[in-house]
Amino acid sequence: MKNHLNTLASIACLAIIFSSCANNAAYKASREAAVASSKETNSKCFIEKKDGSIAYFQTLELVTGPFKSPYLLADGKSKIKGSDIIAYQNQHYYAVSQIMFTNKKVSHVATETLPGFAVRLAKGKLNIYCAKVYNGHNAVDEFFIQSGNGKILPYSTELLTEAIKDNPQAYEFFMSADDKGSLPERIHSTARIYNTGQIASAR
Repeated sequence: MKNHLNTLASIACLAIIFSSCANNAAYKASREAAVASSKETNSKCFIEKKDGSIAYFQTLELVTGPFKSPYLLADGKSKIKGSDIIAYQNQHYYAVSQIMFTNKKVSHVATETLPGFAVRLAKGKLNIYCAKVYNGHNAVDEFFIQSGNGKILPYSTELLTEAIKDNPQAYEFFMSADDKGSLPERIHSTARIYNTGQIASAR
C-alpha cells in the first residue's frame, strides 16, 4: 500500500512538472510572438541619447557574456553603453530605459535587452512595455502601460481597464479574455484592438 501511494505521488509530481514546463513554453512562445509582431516595418536601427539626439546605424546588436558588461554593438564596431542612452531600436524591437518609468525598481537582467531597459510590445495611443526582472529566483516579466505620451506606469488590471474604457471593443475583449491565452498575449491583443480596431487579427 505504501509503495502504491509513493508511486501515485511520484506520478502526480511528474504531471505537475510537465504541466509547468508546457505552460512556460506556451508563455514564452506567446511573448516572443508579441515582441515579433511589435517590430516596425523597415524600421531603422538607432539610439536616442540623453540629450535627445538620435544616431542611426545599419545594425545594432546586444552583446552579453560572462564577466562582461552588456552593451550594444553598432555596425559591428562601435560600443554603446546603456548608461549613455534612454532608448534604442534594433532589428528586433524598440526598447526604452527604465529611468523613464515611474517605477523605481530597475532591472539588471540582460537576457533580451540592455539591463534596465524594457521592450515595447505595442505602439499607439496605448503603449505596452515589458521588462525582465529577477523575482529572487528567476527572470520574470514585468509589464508597463503608457497612454499616449503620458507616464509609463507599472501594469495592473485596474490601470489597463481605466486606459481603455473609452473603447468598448478593447474593453469587452480584455474583460472577457481570461481564457484567451497568457498575460502578454491578452495585453498585446487588447492594445492592438485599442490602437487599430483589428479584432480578428488580435485573437
